[in-house]
Amino acid sequence: MLLQKSSGSNLPLHWCDMAKSDKDNPAKNSALKFCVASGMLSFTEVNVFTSVDLTSAPKIITDIDVLGIWLRQDGSISKSIFDCKSTGGPAIARALWLSGLLKLVGAEDGMLLMGKPAERAHRLAARQLGINVFGSGGFDNFASATNPEYAALRSYGGDLNNWHLLHDAAQKFSPGGEILHILHQEVPLTQDVARSFRRVISRILPLKGELNPAKSSHLAIFNEICVCMALMLTMMVGDLRNILDLNEDEKEFGQVVRYYLWGGPEGVANLRRLYELLRAHDSNTEQETALVAWPNLLQLLRGLLEAPTMLRSPALGLRELALRQLAKHDDIADRRTGQLFAEARSRQFAKRIALYSAAVLKLPTEFADRIAEQIDTLVELAAT
Repeated sequence: MLLQKSSGSNLPLHWCDMAKSDKDNPAKNSALKFCVASGMLSFTEVNVFTSVDLTSAPKIITDIDVLGIWLRQDGSISKSIFDCKSTGGPAIARALWLSGLLKLVGAEDGMLLMGKPAERAHRLAARQLGINVFGSGGFDNFASATNPEYAALRSYGGDLNNWHLLHDAAQKFSPGGEILHILHQEVPLTQDVARSFRRVISRILPLKGELNPAKSSHLAIFNEICVCMALMLTMMVGDLRNILDLNEDEKEFGQVVRYYLWGGPEGVANLRRLYELLRAHDSNTEQETALVAWPNLLQLLRGLLEAPTMLRSPALGLRELALRQLAKHDDIADRRTGQLFAEARSRQFAKRIALYSAAVLKLPTEFADRIAEQIDTLVELAAT
């Protein structure tokens, strides 16, 4: 992909429908707490699109109330969908719908949180579809029995109010809202991480000009970029760890990464031909490697590949930190976040991901510096 200016896009009016009065909010909050207690990276109100854009304005098929992503040590991921419905028809009808959604987005687990009792026969039939159905109050009992931390959990990611703060802040300034939309459209459900990586960068670059590290809402948006970068880099490292040897020389290492990012030798060759054509008409056209801050990316990937099993904690820590930017600070939640960053290589990797995010999006390094300062403060707090 060559770096060209984007004309931007109009956000769907309901792209972040997070009404504070939504009757399903208690169930969503429970789902978020479960994700955090279980060590899953969470996202809320994730819109589902077709895999290929068929019109100039992609259509939203449906949305996911809460998405939990488990980052395995082997670099693979698994996704859990939490569908929260306080009202509606019989549980089996919703379970049938949810089983189809799992297949569509490549998720492994589905949990249906109902606001009324669900018939045993319906729950049993849903299990055959890979769906767990919970009637009124049933999910909290299940979550508490599954994870002792759930009942007393205090975290930033497990509190739906903090998600409201993030989305409300994003809506108050246009670039922030569109950046958040791009991130959550491209990243949580991606099944082609190299493509999503390129698209996130190329779509956000034209919007980054108004971001100011001195404003907490802008820092929260940058932190969310870091969260999504951490997820994509985790998936990329999971792919590359089995095909790259760190003993390979720089040229060979770079060639493999280039082919991986742009779909093989043919994709790279086509991009180079396109570059030469555009270069003949516009001397300011940049090569495809400029889009991804090539030297920075290679250096970052080499560092991450040295400890590929240690990428989960920095991703989870950055998720907590992103929501902390606008939340009311809580000492217990702060200590928990600090413990995530205190794990082996976590603080180092989180800082490097923040530095790369600022570099690739041509943002002031102050964004990454502020994130680094907060990480250090939280780690020190966790140690006391």
